[in-house]
Amino acid sequence: MNNWPKFLPFPASWGKGFALSSGFWLIVSFLLPGYYYYYYRFSTAYWYIIRNSDSKGAIAFAWLCQIPLFAFYHWGLTKVAEWVEIRRHNQQPTVTVSAWLHWREGIIAFLMLPAAIVMGIPAIAFLMLPLRDSSSRIVALIIGTAIASAYLYHFRFAKLLKIILKFLWIFYANLLKIFELLLVPTLTGTPFFLLTVATTEIVPQKLLPLTTFLLVISVFLSGIVGYAALQYWSAHLVNWAAKWWPTDFPGNSRIQARKAWKHNKTAASQSFVRHTTSWHLAANDTTYLIYFNLSAIVLGAIAIRLFGDPSKWSETGKEMLGCVVALVWVAQWHFWGWRREVEIASGEPSAKKRSPNRNLPAPDPVAVELNQLAAELGDVRMKPVRKPPSATKKPKSQQAQWYVFRSGKAEGPYTKRQLRDVQQITDRTKVRAGEAEWQRAGEIPELAQFLTQKK
Repeated sequence: MNNWPKFLPFPASWGKGFALSSGFWLIVSFLLPGYYYYYYRFSTAYWYIIRNSDSKGAIAFAWLCQIPLFAFYHWGLTKVAEWVEIRRHNQQPTVTVSAWLHWREGIIAFLMLPAAIVMGIPAIAFLMLPLRDSSSRIVALIIGTAIASAYLYHFRFAKLLKIILKFLWIFYANLLKIFELLLVPTLTGTPFFLLTVATTEIVPQKLLPLTTFLLVISVFLSGIVGYAALQYWSAHLVNWAAKWWPTDFPGNSRIQARKAWKHNKTAASQSFVRHTTSWHLAANDTTYLIYFNLSAIVLGAIAIRLFGDPSKWSETGKEMLGCVVALVWVAQWHFWGWRREVEIASGEPSAKKRSPNRNLPAPDPVAVELNQLAAELGDVRMKPVRKPPSATKKPKSQQAQWYVFRSGKAEGPYTKRQLRDVQQITDRTKVRAGEAEWQRAGEIPELAQFLTQKK
């Protein structure tokens, strides 16, 4: 494939493109005539009397069908590849394909199909120009969409989708966190607010400022308790999810890393009142709630200064101001609040607060004792009691940080040399460094380059 033209999709991309296009348009064509075949009693006019509502249902159903269809395609091709490998090498394949990889192909096809149809409109229109009958138009739809799908597969459109979805997930996760910070004090402070409203007729007018102050303090303190309770039970939820989450499914390494945090470890052995990390996290949430309110007040004051009376603002102006405030809140939490929360929950201080001597190796007790004897004998020459970090740090190729996915579980850690000499991994063996995501060894440049070296 070295001489294959760069802008021409590979045969595998063409196969995926035609499978996606034909699977979608054939299902649509079968569903719509099937409905009108019975409704119009063998009438041939149903092709021209398709109502918009019925076509939407058929298109939505055909679109959803691509997920199980492509999962089945990938499963079948995997079984064929395993059978060929067994026949060729007379042994079972060393790498097992997880169920998630099958469903991932279906999800990629599901997300790629709308883009393929939109990008295939020019080809579809060009192919439909000389056609008159409906059957030929279905063929034109299939070919036009297949061409666009093949190029999308060829240029790794799935990676772009992954980047976009990851960005959207980070954005919406921060929005959900901000919504949580705003909602918890509202829920916990509602009883105090209702109590204040109920007692307004009883409390004298002179005590109204004091009542308002007590209401604010009560809402503030109840919000802290609500934050702490939410953090405490979220630790239990993560620990419970880590027990049944499949090893080969995405997010498993992240859940296992969260389970190893100090916050999650101590939640299993300490009560809610004594769980200090939950209260520290609640204080962090409260701090950023104050920051959010202050930033909203500042932005509102700037808007009033620039645009005048808020009552005269248009709905568009108010929505734009709300979007700006939300973006500022997201930025505050993403760049400062979340990092502080990870630092508290994991129990590891940030790198900026670490002492410069923290990473130095421990002193050699023999060298310390020899220096003491030399000092007693009057010798002022002292030997270094610490080895330089460069002498104590192992080369990267000798660090045992690699794990191998074998028989449905992770084995390791191993060094790179052990991966090659002991585990005898191939380019298709699944490996990972530390808590990273599983990848094939051939997809990791650092590991692939090491494996090509001679013993």
